[in-house]
Amino acid sequence: MAYHADVATAVTETVLTAEEFYQLPDPEQGGKIELVRGRVVTSMPVSGKHGERQGIIWQALRQFLSTSRQGRTTIETGYILRRDPDVVRAPGVSVAPAALLEDGELPEDGFIEGAPLLAVEVVSRTDSEREVLEKVGEYLDAGVARVWVVKARNKTVVVYTASGDVKSVPLAGTLTSDDAGFASSGFTLPVSMIFA
Repeated sequence: MAYHADVATAVTETVLTAEEFYQLPDPEQGGKIELVRGRVVTSMPVSGKHGERQGIIWQALRQFLSTSRQGRTTIETGYILRRDPDVVRAPGVSVAPAALLEDGELPEDGFIEGAPLLAVEVVSRTDSEREVLEKVGEYLDAGVARVWVVKARNKTVVVYTASGDVKSVPLAGTLTSDDAGFASSGFTLPVSMIFA
């Protein structure tokens, strides 16, 4: 097992498929595991504030999606973004588009094959800028319409779009339907609520 410089992330050297990866047991120490180019990457469990911020974002998205029916919102759900070698990422919060759902439902077992409409990454103090930008690139390359990077250090949300635009929404700003990649208007989430 190799360790990244920040020692918060461990990487295995065995190359797995998404299906083999799904059969692995949960990490004994907790935390999140993802598959990056066929290799298992294990991250430390998140802090209380990190988890709370994910919950606030999930709740706001879920409330909007309960009436707009554009997809389902999830926390740390695995998406197969690429094959051979396989990449399975689990955004902190995501919106699974209706097109990837079977009869409007999320799969009971296995990962979602395809890209989320929106991927949200809440940055932890142990996350390096390089690792975060690598995830953003993987999401966009896989067809994700919008990626949010939530930065507690400066209380902003950076919105990356499939067209290549990047926008920083400050603490006094509000995230909108366009920022989330939604076809219908009406979604709003003040950034201050995320950091309340």
